[in-house]
Amino acid sequence: MNVIVATFNQLHQLLEQSLRDFQAESSDLSDAQEQELSQALHRLTGRLTEILATTSEPSLFPELLTASDPTASFTAPISLPDKPQIHFVTSCEGVILMANDAVCDALGMDLASMGKVSVAEYVPQEEWRMIRNQLRALDPSQGSAMGVLTLRLSRGPSRKVACVVTPMFDQSQKVTAWHWGVTLEATEHSSAQPFIQLVQSLEAQLFAGQSIDACLTQICEGLVHTFGFPFVWMATVRKGYGAQLRAHAVTADLDWEPHGSSWWNEVSRQDGLVRACGASDVFLLSSCGPQSGEIAWFPPVFQLHDTLCVPLGRQGDLSGVLVVCSARPYMFDVTVTGWLRALGDQIERLMARGRQLEQWRLQSAVIGSVNDAVCVTDPQGRLEWVNEAYSALLGLATQQMLGSPLSSFPHAQLQAMSHPYDSSAKNLCCVKTEIMQTGKNGESLVLEQVVTPLVNEQGQLTHFVAILHDVTARKAQELLMKHQAYHDPLTDLPNRIMFEDRLQQAVAHARRNGTLLALFFLDLDNFKAINDHHGHPTGDRVLRVVAKRLATCVRSTDTVARLCGDEFTVILQGLDRIQDIRQVAEKILECLAPPARLGGQDIPIQISIGIAVYPKDSTDPHRLLEIADQAMYRAKECGGQSWYFATSEWNAG
Repeated sequence: MNVIVATFNQLHQLLEQSLRDFQAESSDLSDAQEQELSQALHRLTGRLTEILATTSEPSLFPELLTASDPTASFTAPISLPDKPQIHFVTSCEGVILMANDAVCDALGMDLASMGKVSVAEYVPQEEWRMIRNQLRALDPSQGSAMGVLTLRLSRGPSRKVACVVTPMFDQSQKVTAWHWGVTLEATEHSSAQPFIQLVQSLEAQLFAGQSIDACLTQICEGLVHTFGFPFVWMATVRKGYGAQLRAHAVTADLDWEPHGSSWWNEVSRQDGLVRACGASDVFLLSSCGPQSGEIAWFPPVFQLHDTLCVPLGRQGDLSGVLVVCSARPYMFDVTVTGWLRALGDQIERLMARGRQLEQWRLQSAVIGSVNDAVCVTDPQGRLEWVNEAYSALLGLATQQMLGSPLSSFPHAQLQAMSHPYDSSAKNLCCVKTEIMQTGKNGESLVLEQVVTPLVNEQGQLTHFVAILHDVTARKAQELLMKHQAYHDPLTDLPNRIMFEDRLQQAVAHARRNGTLLALFFLDLDNFKAINDHHGHPTGDRVLRVVAKRLATCVRSTDTVARLCGDEFTVILQGLDRIQDIRQVAEKILECLAPPARLGGQDIPIQISIGIAVYPKDSTDPHRLLEIADQAMYRAKECGGQSWYFATSEWNAG
């Protein structure tokens, strides 16, 4: 370290001499050029003074990530060696302005050549062009850029080295120079190799079903056990859940069990933790005791020193922080901070992927466990995925169904829809149908099917999802309610509501076809006597007997209805002759003539029938009923057990 400080002292003296020479020889420059160069030299002097004021020694730090092709991207994940980094400062164009002894030894560069040589002389041309373009495009507010570059060394072959490039600003926040931190790997088998393999495997572990908390714990343990940080922890803050300790690790000499829980219970309630999770950049806290700032970043009994907090960014409503504690001061220089920031970026991506996978698994579990049958098909309607309810519905194994066509796939309805897959529409069109399906036990099922298209980000149709809801019980209940609404509960014949509807339809049919329509109004002659002598239950049984006999006397196209009490009606349609009406009336009288055998006794049945004919008597359905009712009373006046036409001349013959 003394060599590095001495070197920078020499540079400081050279820089001061340069300022004096510049002031003496600046007569040939314009005022604007003179001012710009003067400001640049003063800025470099200030930066050099800051570096000289920093007496921390470069710290050993882990290899975090490796890139399969380190030259592919300067901001790609990189390998972090276990040797101290070397430092140099360049202009925005790559001209080396300052460097320490390690750079001079590695590159064979003379201090006198600084300001004349460029980084481009030590990096392959294509790689340098790419790095320069990426640095120019980098948003300086995002902090350091991390990557791997190929460096030509003074001794031995070229090497791929880990590198952190940090922008240096003037007072107007304009980037005026870049600070480079570079590390040369000493051996191929560094102590960081286990941690490299660990971090590289975390995403694969997530896909394999490992929880995100378990992965975060492995990172904490890697930082502690592999690289000697005494205490590392991660926490997140989520709306509605508060602060949650997601992972932690301590060295063997720190006793977590008796102190950790009580410490966290206290810290998790403090606003300082929430602010740390929502911070925009890393921040370093130094302390003489166990606490720093508003909260205790580690249990007081641990007696640690500095704490580096790396915000993990905001993933939706979730934010977090990585906290790394050191046992001695000056552990977190700009290089270590840069690498921890890089690790924080990796953790952010890991947490985002973990949350995404957790959401996918949750959605899959929910869909897989719902009672409704759900399946996914390709655009042609072939099954690609089914949930357990779908398999149970048909009683088939999943593998038996995959690849086979969905029998109820609504090809015709989908083809008839105009632009059904327009991704710009707020709601993609879906097709709702009601289908019949045979269940696993051979029972007939009524299913309500909803088929919805799935499109990708480019608006291209990729799949259909079909949800089948069993509505068999509901349909049966609806049919029962509908039947009860339109049928007489005692005889199960159509009631007055259905009768009036059927009569209107029959009149309309007769009008279109030019045929006759006959309306019979029937009333039992002796029903009051039956109720009085045998009781109402017996009277109800007589009415059911009459209903059954009437139904056998007419065609399936005709209608027999019970209006109320002992009043019945019969609608005969599609007739051509009055004689046909007489024959049906006679048949009804003959059918009802035998007594009803109930409770071991014979109960006689007598009935009177009034007949109105469309269109002779009326063309109005309600008027036809009134006329048939009046004709029925004329039949009773004639002695009952007879029929009577409203048109008197049809009664003869």
